[in-house]
Amino acid sequence: MTDGDDGWLIPEFRRNLLVAEVGAAAYEHHSVPCDPKVVGSVAACYSQSLPAVGNVDYKWGSKEISFPTDGAPWGVHLTGPYPDGRTYLVSWYTGGPTVGANLTLPDTSKEVATASVTPAKGSAKRFTGPVITYLRAYTDPTMTSAQYLSPRIHHVVLRNLAPKTFYRYQISDASGKLVGAYSFTTLPVRESSRVYPLRIGLMADVGQTVNSSDTRDHMIDSKPQVVIHVGDNTYADNYNASDPDVRDGKGTNQKRWDSHAVMWEPLMSRVPLINCAANHELEMSGIPAVINYTTSTFAFPTNYPFQSYSARFPAPGVTSNFGDITNNMYFATVIGGVAKLITLNNYMPFQRGSPQYEWAVAEFAKTDRRKTPWLFVQFHAPPYHSYYVHYKEMDCFMSIWEDIFYEYGVDMVFNGHVHAYERTHPMYKYRPDTCGPIYVTIGDGGNVEGPYRNYVDEINPATNKTYCEALNYGGVGPVAMAASAPSAWGPGYQRMAHPPGCPTLTFQPPSGVAGGPPLVLLNSTAPGGEPLGFCQSSQPLWSAYRDPSFGHALLELQSDTVARFQWFKNVEGNKVAQDDVVLERLGSCPNRVAGAAGGRRARMMV
Repeated sequence: MTDGDDGWLIPEFRRNLLVAEVGAAAYEHHSVPCDPKVVGSVAACYSQSLPAVGNVDYKWGSKEISFPTDGAPWGVHLTGPYPDGRTYLVSWYTGGPTVGANLTLPDTSKEVATASVTPAKGSAKRFTGPVITYLRAYTDPTMTSAQYLSPRIHHVVLRNLAPKTFYRYQISDASGKLVGAYSFTTLPVRESSRVYPLRIGLMADVGQTVNSSDTRDHMIDSKPQVVIHVGDNTYADNYNASDPDVRDGKGTNQKRWDSHAVMWEPLMSRVPLINCAANHELEMSGIPAVINYTTSTFAFPTNYPFQSYSARFPAPGVTSNFGDITNNMYFATVIGGVAKLITLNNYMPFQRGSPQYEWAVAEFAKTDRRKTPWLFVQFHAPPYHSYYVHYKEMDCFMSIWEDIFYEYGVDMVFNGHVHAYERTHPMYKYRPDTCGPIYVTIGDGGNVEGPYRNYVDEINPATNKTYCEALNYGGVGPVAMAASAPSAWGPGYQRMAHPPGCPTLTFQPPSGVAGGPPLVLLNSTAPGGEPLGFCQSSQPLWSAYRDPSFGHALLELQSDTVARFQWFKNVEGNKVAQDDVVLERLGSCPNRVAGAAGGRRARMMV
């Protein structure tokens, strides 16, 4: 290996890094059963159809989610840091939405948003930006009277701010006057005198329920410097286009984006957010919206999924053309000068040759681990979890991406989608592997659909069988589907971006915490080979901690080599983390890359 600027490009150098668990909590296995306190009763622990306690969105018009319509700013939120580590975005709304028929987009090209930021020592800086709106124009004839025109959305890029600096800021109201008393602290950069400790909050699938506000308040108490939100913001698509209190999923009610903005402002106006597009951001009902494995660009009025998300949450790095959908689907940024975060979208084309694939592989390849020793990836749907709902829906995605994560030494992968918590040990292809990433499912933010309550290996008392044995799509179980339609496992909104013939079903040898066989739902086994199953009959060996509850996580980077990861459960508060593990980067990895992604690799088992 050379010491020159290109030395880090050598595969052995990239993989000469790994994160291992250390200390008293290292390589333990914890499986927490459903807590009646979380869902309201023992019966609810075994029936997803019974609503959980506090699992109702705040009613439209309630004080917790109401916004002013007199021109005052509301829904203030920060995005960042941008890749340079010194730039942020502040966004907010003025006025209110309009709902009706035959609406038209106003010309806001001459309107200007203004923000003024002032450090504790120094003079104020003033920045300006655009004001935009978006129109959700339904083509479904049953919804045309419920067209939605957004409030004024203001975006101002705050360029070249000083690192590790407390700023007070004001923003313009509808008349252009600077108002408000907001504040936030910028993150350090690599050149800062002290980068560590660096506190990163983690959450996903947050919604706008009582449980959501608990997550918000606990996250504020954790004092993160930045929050990674792994998608599913508002759950507006659960609602009728004409009524923000009717949950029938017909058309998506855009007012629920507005109420979400109000409820989360206490956190998002003081801590910058890094968001992620997810399935509840798709919002394809009642409008022209098509995604397949060749679709890579989106625009109003021809094809506009992700419209609301893109208008309201520009990706870190966007400085112009705000509201453009295509530019907000995937991105990379640097956190605190020491952690690179690559954000992927598993709901649009991701196969080899797609724009997303080509961009991401180039982004991985140019990552210099001497400058950003920590490497994280986020995308919404989790490839590794052991819950009954959404079990093993990401095998197609991982058939393309897992070797890339492994080759480039990704430390941690953050996911949501499953409304519960689970952390894995370092792993690779359904086996513990000290050179693989740690996967964290953090979709426990508190949304209206409720917590997921059961593991695939858990016995359902109503049937006296494992939940695994009830897994099916369209009434077809995994073994039968593997024989008849091996690319058909998973929900349609996930499969619509799959390339032809992409495998969606895999079967693994025994690796449960309780030992080997029996496996649940066996597939055919080659003579003399290991028995293969779809689910283990106990917690998988790769699963470190799982709990079907709401909460949030905190990742504290303590140095270039040490981090502490904690998960806090809402019903227990922030005094004691339920999952608490120290991660240490070791100086060498026994696994060596034998060529490009997809090549054969040796594995060291934990």
